[in-house]
Amino acid sequence: MPATIIPSAANGFRARLVQWTPCVAMMLLSFISLVDRSILGILSPVMLRDLHLSASQYGNAILAFSICYMLSNPVWGLLMDRVGLFVAIACAVGLWSLASGAHALLAGFLGLCLARGVLGFGEGAAFPAGLKTVTETLPAEQRSFGLGLAYSGGSLGAMLTPVIIVPLAARWGWRSTFVLSAAVGFAWIAGWMLLRAVGLYKPVRPSESESMHAKNAAPATPTQGRSKWNRDLFATAIAYGLGAAPIAYGLYSAPLYLTRVLHLPQAELAHLLWVPPAGWELGYLVWGRIADFRRKRALAAGTGARSPLSLFVLFAAGALTLCLIPACAALPWALPLTIALYFLAMFFTGGFIVISLAHGATTQPAANTGFLAGFSISGWSLTTGVLMSVVGRMFDQSAYTATFWLAASLPAVGVILWWFVSEKAQIPARSV
Repeated sequence: MPATIIPSAANGFRARLVQWTPCVAMMLLSFISLVDRSILGILSPVMLRDLHLSASQYGNAILAFSICYMLSNPVWGLLMDRVGLFVAIACAVGLWSLASGAHALLAGFLGLCLARGVLGFGEGAAFPAGLKTVTETLPAEQRSFGLGLAYSGGSLGAMLTPVIIVPLAARWGWRSTFVLSAAVGFAWIAGWMLLRAVGLYKPVRPSESESMHAKNAAPATPTQGRSKWNRDLFATAIAYGLGAAPIAYGLYSAPLYLTRVLHLPQAELAHLLWVPPAGWELGYLVWGRIADFRRKRALAAGTGARSPLSLFVLFAAGALTLCLIPACAALPWALPLTIALYFLAMFFTGGFIVISLAHGATTQPAANTGFLAGFSISGWSLTTGVLMSVVGRMFDQSAYTATFWLAASLPAVGVILWWFVSEKAQIPARSV
């Protein structure tokens, strides 16, 4: 493993640049990933009309994406652990960029499912790459915020996609938006190769301060020599998969709900759909900072990683704000109240992603972090695919209220299952 990089007065700026640039690159990658997958949701009203598709078929196309995404996440994670990050992620981005561009040629339901499936398989590499990068380049006490930063591009992409895509589609047609997304993906690959060429990606060991604390700290779990398949791996996947379900629900169903129930014109979506993902973005950064503070305090006290149970309960309670949205439809301020509640739900459930992965990484060998992220995100993809397939059918039957309760209840189910599946004997009794 490369020697520790110790910043000094002379090279401090470059050391920090080397340390944080990979996270910024992953932020851009997650941004592109969410733009590519969000275009369909944002333009779903006009695309379903032009392609003569129902909401049920739309849900099934999302299911095709989710199944391929689910299957590919651990595959890409294992590949990164075995052969390295750079080549694996470049191949993945190239594949999904081609698939995104292929959406411009769509003629019907089967083509949509095929394009979404290949897109999902390629995008399965994005978030494992983020966790892999963070664990290779940052000390433990900075990794939660680093992970939030790396993943925040996803929420940022969800925020900006309506602002960029809706006007572009209105002027040049929805097919042009997929051509643009493919070009951006290939541009990222060129930048990624340049990053390596100029030496701005250098894995480092933990800082001296972390090493000093680690001598007195009891580890959260005996990770060395631990099997790749263990209870905490499944517990992390459950917490992530079910806990973050409201985010997928908001991204894919909000455009249809706003147009069908609140009668918002397609052209007006760009002005509002960036707000809920802003809650997701804020949640990443806020909860990441909180998790790092907890980690530093635990290291200073010479204890292991604290249980995230109390935070998980808070996140699950916050997700229930979704259930208030149907009641707002008859109120005078229905639209702003609806958007605000989507914002709050995404803010709280976004914490599941950062906290579950940050805590999960403390329970696994460092060499398996790519697999941990891939397997966990597969849980989220499976949940998303099944949920949106069911929601699509319920939307066709105008059962809108029931879909909100369904999505809002999944985080609570995830917390309960996480508690029973995780190896609680390895978790300190004190929970913050």
